[in-house]
Amino acid sequence: MAKTGRTRDMMDPAGRMVKVQRRTRIVRWIGTVLAGIVAVLATVFTVDAALTLAAHQGDQNAYDHAPYCQGVTNATESCVLRTNASVALVDVTKNTGKNAHGYTTSALLAPQIGGQDDWVDLSSSSDLSGSVNQGDTMPVLVWRDQITRFTFAGRTHDSDANPHHIVAGDLVELAVWLTVAAAFGRPRIRRLLRNRIAINLHRNRIPDWTLVGLVLATAVAALLRASYAAAGFGVAAVAVLALSAAWPFVPWVATPLAAQPYVPGQRAAARKARTQGRTRSKRLP
Repeated sequence: MAKTGRTRDMMDPAGRMVKVQRRTRIVRWIGTVLAGIVAVLATVFTVDAALTLAAHQGDQNAYDHAPYCQGVTNATESCVLRTNASVALVDVTKNTGKNAHGYTTSALLAPQIGGQDDWVDLSSSSDLSGSVNQGDTMPVLVWRDQITRFTFAGRTHDSDANPHHIVAGDLVELAVWLTVAAAFGRPRIRRLLRNRIAINLHRNRIPDWTLVGLVLATAVAALLRASYAAAGFGVAAVAVLALSAAWPFVPWVATPLAAQPYVPGQRAAARKARTQGRTRSKRLP
């Protein structure tokens, strides 16, 4: 009577072990590839976020130093226009995710002069459809044909087009992408070059601590709204991350310390001896 494949597997522990090991290697390989893709993309996004932040910070500086426009004008490239905007539409949507308990109230504002129609959020947590109606007017500020600030219910709010709002988002984006790039990229590099790093562990910690310091400096600069400093630290961190792949091959680093002659061969031999010792101890009654 022929035995089925399942019966052979049940009677062959060594075969099952080989399958488990093969499956583990495949899963590990997929995880390695995905981690590498995430690291590369996060690094590219970090550089893009740093350059975008620097450009938007320049826009914010121009906005902060722009004078108010004089008279009735549609030219708002170099000045900030104070005018009124009519409410063209009101939209209320139920929030999802962490804000699922509330509503977002948005209004489409049409400036009388100097700008284009634009949506603004009147509230991100409440239904204000009873407090605003189509045809109502609101004082607004217009810069470069966009509404940057509006006044509703006696309070002034920055719109999404306000340079300060844009820069704040860029700072968060830079800090997040840099953290992801460092968390995924540096371990991948260390694993690929683990034999070279083992030659001189002490000196190969320098890129690690440097990268950690630059990531923390970027986060602190983002909290302090120091845009140019955050962009500089971010680019420097990316440079350290990329150059750390060549660091173990630098002659000063590749030469073992006199007090720490720790080479890959000795490391592998020590690991093999520990493994064999644990195996023998398990076999003892």
